[in-house]
Amino acid sequence: MREVLCAVLLLLGPPPGADPTMPGCTGGIAPEPRAGVLIGSGTAQSVLAVVPGGVYDLSVWAGSRAPGPATATGLRFHDRDGVQTGRTYALRPGRETKRQNSYGMVAPRDAATVRFFATTSTEVHWDCVFLRVSAYDVALEAGQDTLKITVTNTGSEPLTGLKLAVTGCADFPPFDLEDQVVRTCAGTGPAQVSGALYWNGALPDVSESLDLGHRIGDQPQHAGRRQLQDG
Repeated sequence: MREVLCAVLLLLGPPPGADPTMPGCTGGIAPEPRAGVLIGSGTAQSVLAVVPGGVYDLSVWAGSRAPGPATATGLRFHDRDGVQTGRTYALRPGRETKRQNSYGMVAPRDAATVRFFATTSTEVHWDCVFLRVSAYDVALEAGQDTLKITVTNTGSEPLTGLKLAVTGCADFPPFDLEDQVVRTCAGTGPAQVSGALYWNGALPDVSESLDLGHRIGDQPQHAGRRQLQDG
């Protein structure tokens, strides 16, 4: 089924117009300041609250007058104790200042913060940091005769093509998700949301049950021409 989904995404592609060639360094959740320079040996970082399980996409316009293996920009995830969880996503800038991308970075479930970093033993400068996260959540609330289903966009990017199925309820029409969508019906659950597309592919299905709690499907599927890039 995963292979079929990948094939469909390669044919249809992600939602159009979502990956700017140059965003003007606005939008997304990029840390402030979005530009900076390090001269000599050193490391700079900015810390943001994380969306556990969210798909992060980083674009950095950076360069170095003396690039080398110790010069990089990128992302790391840390838990509540400040300990790194998961891998380091590093981009190695060259002499020419240009855009580098690291797409499809999934925040670990135990992550509490995401940290943009720049490090060098010589010199590194970055003119723009553009960070995005794509994610959503599902919540159920049982009333006397109805079930309330709330689907919330917990990321920074709009989602399209979501489908909601609830045991005991009639079919709901597909919907797009900018902020939050609420549906009610006389069913009992569980509820499943599937088909969510972000700008670079598909997010995992999410199931919610009043008895069994929260379940998340497989890792997100990415369109082939916008896979993870890192140095």
